[in-house]
Amino acid sequence: MDLPLHPVIVHFPVALTLFFLFIYPALLLWIGNREDRQKTWAVVPALALLLVLLSYGALFTGEQDEELVEQVVSHEALEAHEHAAEYFFYFSWVPFLISLAGIKPWKGRKPARWITVLVQVVLVFLMLDAAHKGGKLVYEEGAARAHYEQNLPGRESSSEDSVEESEDH
Repeated sequence: MDLPLHPVIVHFPVALTLFFLFIYPALLLWIGNREDRQKTWAVVPALALLLVLLSYGALFTGEQDEELVEQVVSHEALEAHEHAAEYFFYFSWVPFLISLAGIKPWKGRKPARWITVLVQVVLVFLMLDAAHKGGKLVYEEGAARAHYEQNLPGRESSSEDSVEESEDH
């Protein structure tokens, strides 16, 4: 059975969102007011952009599975997860954009950095909502069945039969 790509990809943004919640303030405290450490903040926009890209990958692979999974789960539950994932993806741009303001030396650099941390907290809640709704799809609605049932031996032969029937006509 070929495993779907979505469950593999989706765990990266989940883990990174939580990881960054601890990394950003730790880095900010380590930088402090020391001038020789100020450029270290440039790591944060790079990490935040990585999160944006991986969350897009999770969104994209989820959309690839949508038609297949929709055959075994309720449309409402799937839509709820999809909307929560979209909110997470769109909001994942916010820490990235705000963190850019923390790079250049200006009087608002330090507040921009702390706002990045606060926005990351909000992003964690959006991620938890999307993950919870995704977990409900798998464990309550049985979304994994869509991939399992697609690869059952009986299903393969029935699809071959339908191909043979269509060739006969």
